[in-house]
Amino acid sequence: MTSIQNGVERFYESNIIHNPLTWMGIWTPQGWRVHRKRWGRATRFSIDLSGDGRTTFFPEALRDPSVGRVTWGDDLHLTDDEFTDSGIYPCDPRVEYPIGRQRWAISHTLLCYPVADHSLYTHEYTWDLERGHLYTHFRRHLAAEPARTDFDSGRSVKVANVPLSTMIEGNTLYQLPNSAVRGVWDNPDKLGRNYYTKRVYCLLRMANGVYAKARWKPVVQCHGLYATALDDPLELLFDRDTGLCRNADQLQQRLKIPLDSPRLGMVRAPLREVLSNIYEGPISTPAAVTGTITQSQLDKLTERLGARFGYGNVGYAVANSFDGRRDAAGYIPAFDLNENGEIDHNDAEILRGNLGREVRLNLYHDGYFGGDWLSTSCCLEPEHRPGTPLIADYEYGGGYDAQKGVINLLDTPGPNQPVWVEYNYDAPAEAGDNNIRVHCYREEA
Repeated sequence: MTSIQNGVERFYESNIIHNPLTWMGIWTPQGWRVHRKRWGRATRFSIDLSGDGRTTFFPEALRDPSVGRVTWGDDLHLTDDEFTDSGIYPCDPRVEYPIGRQRWAISHTLLCYPVADHSLYTHEYTWDLERGHLYTHFRRHLAAEPARTDFDSGRSVKVANVPLSTMIEGNTLYQLPNSAVRGVWDNPDKLGRNYYTKRVYCLLRMANGVYAKARWKPVVQCHGLYATALDDPLELLFDRDTGLCRNADQLQQRLKIPLDSPRLGMVRAPLREVLSNIYEGPISTPAAVTGTITQSQLDKLTERLGARFGYGNVGYAVANSFDGRRDAAGYIPAFDLNENGEIDHNDAEILRGNLGREVRLNLYHDGYFGGDWLSTSCCLEPEHRPGTPLIADYEYGGGYDAQKGVINLLDTPGPNQPVWVEYNYDAPAEAGDNNIRVHCYREEA
């Protein structure tokens, strides 16, 4: 299926059949959308807008003030654009709000988010390049809002702020749930049972070399993705019909999957080169299924002690550059073993206590996910043929009605019970003069 948008031909396909090095691809609910990368040069300029606490539509905000029109195309890629990591992403408008968050969550920055939901963080806005309009969907996070379950079954809860955040993929807003709702607990400390989510260990079949469709959705968090080996007893460990794991203890013991602490498996996988017709040359794939936790891993963690997660200040965003190295500076989730948003001495003790342990390599290291898909950090099938078996450890939620603010629960403490909800909703920019900064491009001839 093809379509024309702003003069650019878009291809929708069920799998990756175009070279990702020369074609831009975005996974959308309609399929894999790609366009050929058009390399060029452009000058970035900035426009400041003012929020008023109500407005989310800024007509013609993306027009170049020097000529009164949009002066770049959304298929344009720049190798020297410090905000797109070697031109991986095209020259989309970059909206900085609040001002001071210097980097948006794309590419090798998003990969260092503790919850790396591509559909929630990559863009908090959509735009119209023909008219230059900008539509904002700024995500606001609430850590623990008090609420009550419904009076009838207790299997839903209504929150105070709407709309709940939904999916933005490929400059399109979809009214589909993602990880915006993180959980519902019966205490403000968010301890014990999360009534919104369920964790599953399951066997999936990949849609191509790097993406897998999640059978249960919406995905709220991914903990691990693991390659399989020919001698793995998959038929004994997973139900043939549902793909669900029959025995988690056996899964950990027999396949060495560290379910007790999945980030222990985020050891850098050794790679080997294989030829790929799609990539028109050699690419790297994992050369081993398991690895050993070594002192060098602990040394790398120690170098990062004190590093904290901060929006727009992790991964390659710290230096606003990408030089091709596989290890970013500062905070990365692989070393935040206790998942508290900081690489601390407790993480070091956990890793030290597991030195010498053989674990199955967690290919979710440098991965991310969307509302109904998961991705590995390495290409497991060089021609992107579907069907490769993959073991997934992830959480999914009960879903929600974004406009009504009603969240569905998978379990309940009972009807009309007090609960605390963690969620994201879309909010206008607060009132202030020139408190929204929009970075645009002026293409050079």
